[in-house]
Amino acid sequence: MKHFSTETFRFLKDLSSPRDKKWFEENRGRYEESLLGPLRQAITDIGPALREVIKDLEIRPAVNKTITRINRDMRFAKGQSPYKDNMLALFYREGRKRLDAQLFLGFQPKGVWRGLYVPTPLLALDSPMAGKIKNDPQGVIDLAQDIGIGDDIDLVACKKYGEVDRTLDPIKVESFLEGPHLCALQTREPVEVAADPSAFIRETRDLLVRLAPLWSLYSGEML
Repeated sequence: MKHFSTETFRFLKDLSSPRDKKWFEENRGRYEESLLGPLRQAITDIGPALREVIKDLEIRPAVNKTITRINRDMRFAKGQSPYKDNMLALFYREGRKRLDAQLFLGFQPKGVWRGLYVPTPLLALDSPMAGKIKNDPQGVIDLAQDIGIGDDIDLVACKKYGEVDRTLDPIKVESFLEGPHLCALQTREPVEVAADPSAFIRETRDLLVRLAPLWSLYSGEML
């Protein structure tokens, strides 16, 4: 069984500098052994528990299904390195990748992000969450507190993955519609992940299951 290790983050740090295809092919073994393989195993371990809660969730451990690509589409990335220094597992309903809120586990050189990602359209005034806030604002706050938002989970606004724009106050119900993107987020340092990878995966599974009711409010789907 493949596990995350300090080499996972060392490889991603190496990708922080511009790398070409020749370099990547020479280091493909590192990519598959320290990053892609462990991420596939993590999805295999986490996915079934999530699918018990969200019935039509995509849990296939494959690139372009739950796993993001490590290489950029250079048609839209002029002047950038062909390879990204991050990789994520995204859990969304089948066929709704660009429409859904997503439970996620993401790796970058300085550590891990894990939690719930909410795209801009689901923060709009006509979104399911906006309707829930209008009808039962205290219910939204209470559910978030029960989950641990504001305790061991931060509510943050982001402009792009890996960069927190601002931390939000979960006691203010309007925070749950702030953007441009919103995350219910936990972070972990590389040393925490590498110290006990199996425990890290169990904790991630439990966290994502815990966030499913909040996913439901944003998605407008009953669990």
